Amino acid sequence: MGKIYPKIIFGFLITVLIGIFSWGGWSDPWLGAARIFWAAFVGLTGFLILWTGKISRWRAVLFIAMAWGFMVYFKSESLGLTGKFFTSDQMRESPYCHIAMASSIFNYLYQQYLALKSKAWSAWGPLSLGFLWLIVTLTLGQAWCSWACFYGGLDEGFSRILKKPPLKRFNLPAKIRDMPAAILIFMILISFSAMLPIFCLWVCPLKITTSFLDPIDAARKAQLLIFAVIGILTIIALPLVMGKRTFCGLICPFGAWQALFGQINPFRVTIDQKECSQCGLCAQICPTFAITQDSLKNPRISSYCNRCGVCLDQCPAGAISYTVGPHKNFGPLDAKILFLFSALLVAGAAGALFMPEAIATLARGLFR
Repeated sequence: MGKIYPKIIFGFLITVLIGIFSWGGWSDPWLGAARIFWAAFVGLTGFLILWTGKISRWRAVLFIAMAWGFMVYFKSESLGLTGKFFTSDQMRESPYCHIAMASSIFNYLYQQYLALKSKAWSAWGPLSLGFLWLIVTLTLGQAWCSWACFYGGLDEGFSRILKKPPLKRFNLPAKIRDMPAAILIFMILISFSAMLPIFCLWVCPLKITTSFLDPIDAARKAQLLIFAVIGILTIIALPLVMGKRTFCGLICPFGAWQALFGQINPFRVTIDQKECSQCGLCAQICPTFAITQDSLKNPRISSYCNRCGVCLDQCPAGAISYTVGPHKNFGPLDAKILFLFSALLVAGAAGALFMPEAIATLARGLFR
């Protein structure tokens, strides 16, 4: 029993910290109970990861739940489910979304310049989000894309439906792996030239909302068609047949953004060359194409790695591990425990912004 106590303490500490962060009183009993439930759910995830040794399995449960909770809370009205079909030119401004901000960064910087110049203090919102992004990047880095992103659980969920996807062993050509970086650069430039969030308006299926589309009927229909094709293909169909996260791995500009800036984060996934048997299993199962047969020869994992834990769980030689830089320990502290603690805190805090509301909404519908 002694070995289980540290795991219980780990989960309990996560629960308490997330509970403190998300607490808002009992003015609404449903919401108060939902906040406690969410904190306990994140803490339980941490306990189960340490107890079973399966990182990715329980991370995926948390991650997928966050994505669908986000859809319940934020997207129900914007999808028109409440009957409000609203559109205006003003709503075509870039939303406060990490994907939109990465693909329209020059637009945001210009808007902040105008806000600072005119002393329009109320327009400084994106600037504060920039500081928040820096904090998240320093604490989580690229792992945001597999632990805390409130969209990423969508293609993750579909990629896990089939136990043996027919194209699981598909090897991505090396030149295609940098496609997200090309998309990011192209979208930044074209968005700035048009002063519009082009990725959101014409590419991102996650922006299928009745309030964010072009008010011109023909353009709106074209947008819906493009969104539907890209969404069905990259969020549903390809993840199903490949068992890979194709939207997050090959399309999302923020994935490329974090692949670059996330390198300032100290956490890494490292392959021990002495232990590695060169079996190639990690390259086959990596859901974001971050490991290839060529990279195993070094061995080196791409900066596109999301720290999802799939390769750590399934490496037969136990040659893959979380590290701080190249080291498995940070002083007396285990790098794996440090990473999991950081990842669960960030994921829990991000989810606390909307998951209690989503849980309370579902609970009211079920039990009233």
